[in-house]
Amino acid sequence: MMTSWHRGLRGALALLCAAWLLAQPPAPALAADTITVTDQLNRSVTVPAEVQRIVVLQHQTLDILVELGAADRIVGVLRSWPSLIPGLDRYAPQLKGLPTPGDLSMVNVEELLRLKPDVVFVTNYAPPAMIDQISRAGLPVVAISLSQGEGVEAPKLNPTFADDDTAYAEGLKTGVRLIGRIVGKADRADELIDYAFTRRKQVEDRVAGLAAGDRIRLYMANPDLNTYGSGKYTGVIMARSGGVNVAAGVRGATKVSMEDILAWDPQVIFVQDRYAPVADQIRQGSAWQHVDAVRNGRIYITPEYVKPWGYPLPEALALGELWMAKTLYPDRFTDIDMQAEADAYYRRFYGQPYTGPN
Repeated sequence: MMTSWHRGLRGALALLCAAWLLAQPPAPALAADTITVTDQLNRSVTVPAEVQRIVVLQHQTLDILVELGAADRIVGVLRSWPSLIPGLDRYAPQLKGLPTPGDLSMVNVEELLRLKPDVVFVTNYAPPAMIDQISRAGLPVVAISLSQGEGVEAPKLNPTFADDDTAYAEGLKTGVRLIGRIVGKADRADELIDYAFTRRKQVEDRVAGLAAGDRIRLYMANPDLNTYGSGKYTGVIMARSGGVNVAAGVRGATKVSMEDILAWDPQVIFVQDRYAPVADQIRQGSAWQHVDAVRNGRIYITPEYVKPWGYPLPEALALGELWMAKTLYPDRFTDIDMQAEADAYYRRFYGQPYTGPN
């Protein structure tokens, strides 16, 4: 039988236990230290849940990280970024002078390890030995392609897709969301995607009624008679803008002949801003004088924000396709002020108006 003394003792002990428990510091919340993602080579990669130090060996990913607001966490960049993403340092000046432990297809692992990155981003066509080298050093390495299809299963610089448009649209969404998740900017990544694809729809609606025979024949002039054929995003931006890539019959980034160009007889020639001197070479070249675009003075240097290179970026969809469509069919876009469009995009995702060349 429990006496009043026993009951009192039990009560006192209970009070002591309660007081002891209240005096203890709260237990730390349980949280995963890592997350596992699937990169765009279908590789399973485990990265820290909170990424604070980033090395970027792919220029498109570098641009996306700046747009996502993660530039302050970048501790190393690819060596060739200034020529591949010209002007990016105007919006992220902290990129200047950062260590360059590698490039698209090579890495110095000793330099990389000194930077103590939480994650290393590379391109999908980085040599497998390079990716393996980084992985064996104990660093999480994530491959980004911004494309979806054969370029994932069999990565290469000039992939073959069943549908280039779908491959790049879906691959861009996947790539941006993947980068956003890794750096803790998932909401910002969705905002970037939504903006790009909403603006793209505006162009799609306005050029939808163009008959096949009315679409302008286009050529992208890179140095030394190089161009972009099918399998590259450049053909997509041309089609989306209401034009036809005359080099669609060749594959990827390739060198063609003057005979090819004369046979194609493009009505408009585009030159990327990074290759601007090519425009004057064409205007002055004797063989080029027989080309429709040269005879009619329709050679255009793409603004810096267009970025219609081999792989897409969100601004290529939001601004590049719009600029190209307005250039080709100005009567359909008389209400569009490209400087205002560029300013709106850059304020939203780079934090300041567009200040580059038009």
